[in-house]
Amino acid sequence: MSISPHPYPNPASALTLRLTRLYERGLLLAFSLSPLVAILYLHHFQADVPRFEHHVAHELAIALAIGVSAFVCYVTLRCYESSGEAFLRWLTLGLIGFTVVYAPHGVLTRLSAHHLDWFLLYGPASRFVMAACLLRAAMLYGEAPEPRCARPRARQWAGWIGLFLGVDLVVAQLSFHPHLLPLPVRPVFEACAILFALAAAGLLLRKGASAPLILVTAIALGMFAQSSVAFMLSSAWDHIWWLAHAVFASGFLLLSFGVVRAFHTTRAFSTVFSQEEMMRQLYVEKERAESALALLRQANADLRRLAATDPLTGASNRRQFMATLASEWARARRERAPLALLALDIDHFKHINDRHGHPAGDHALKTFVSAAAGLLRPGDVIGRIGGEEFAIVLPGTQAADAHGIAERIRHGVEALALDIDGVPVALTVSVGVAVSGPSCTEPGDLLKEADRRLYEAKNAGRNRVCPPPPA
Repeated sequence: MSISPHPYPNPASALTLRLTRLYERGLLLAFSLSPLVAILYLHHFQADVPRFEHHVAHELAIALAIGVSAFVCYVTLRCYESSGEAFLRWLTLGLIGFTVVYAPHGVLTRLSAHHLDWFLLYGPASRFVMAACLLRAAMLYGEAPEPRCARPRARQWAGWIGLFLGVDLVVAQLSFHPHLLPLPVRPVFEACAILFALAAAGLLLRKGASAPLILVTAIALGMFAQSSVAFMLSSAWDHIWWLAHAVFASGFLLLSFGVVRAFHTTRAFSTVFSQEEMMRQLYVEKERAESALALLRQANADLRRLAATDPLTGASNRRQFMATLASEWARARRERAPLALLALDIDHFKHINDRHGHPAGDHALKTFVSAAAGLLRPGDVIGRIGGEEFAIVLPGTQAADAHGIAERIRHGVEALALDIDGVPVALTVSVGVAVSGPSCTEPGDLLKEADRRLYEAKNAGRNRVCPPPPA
């Protein structure tokens, strides 16, 4: 089945679609990179701007960030427990890692004047840990849900928290190690966070660019990377440093928006679809439904045909033929039109069955019906009444015309070259003709009259037509 690539019934031109998609991607890229413009602007023009060292503001901001992070972490964990999506497990770990590793950065705010490296290093370390976990999450995006027996237990989650607390201790050791103080530890953490965040964003866009929550997550990762760029260009308490916090917070809010949307819908990132995807899927399902409906209609038509048809010869079966006769009888009465009926019986058919077998008899029946049907007019109907007995209803036909049609059929059958196992077999038919008149008050009367004429033809020597008496 061919499906249009565009979900709407009147798709625009291919060029317009391509241009609008490029423009849409350009808008998303411009939005994602907008913080970088502010970062570079401040980097070039903040030389004469004094620092803003406000410990209370920083502590409040960090406390708010930790609280929001913990809440979003809890919601993400609930989503993971419901869906088993491996992406969400590592997203949860990334949020736990960020919360645990970032917390000392706020606690040490008032010690920044005396232990600046200790105060500053927890920020890059937390971003590094979260970006590493998000990269692993991106690698697992689209994988089958984890079975419940394979999901982490409380002890395993506690083990991860213990690992992140260990990172806090390592950061403290790095801050006070005399041989490591001259090394660019913070820029290395930030550079790794940038690489991991960009790699995760690229992986997610490659795997699920059309999924709205994945797009939101990729933009958030881009903002995380830009915030790390800003931290690398900043000094503590200057305006780029504060801007870096704001950029990171914007990315975090976008990521948390995606988590909450997943929680309110399917509890999984991979099964929340964009409107365009849903319209496309709806269009595909509509096409499938229409195709299935067409097949169903055809199947019903086939069933009706099978229910109304003699399976051996293809003629109408007795029930269907009697219904047709009744319908034509009513129409003839309503329109005051003539109606004729032929009753036909294959001569010596029992002899064919007894001498050549039932397969030969079946062949003779099919050959007879095929020959007779080929000599009828479009509105005429042939039916198998039973065994070798057949009847033909001739709407709008007078006695003389009905007699002519019967003779045409008789001659056609007599001329058949029926061959059974290499033996030529003569096939003839006797026909009785009846026409509606005052003596017929119902369809059964017409059939009885045709049968009487048929037996007269057989008694007169077979292979002949017995017409109705002259009016």
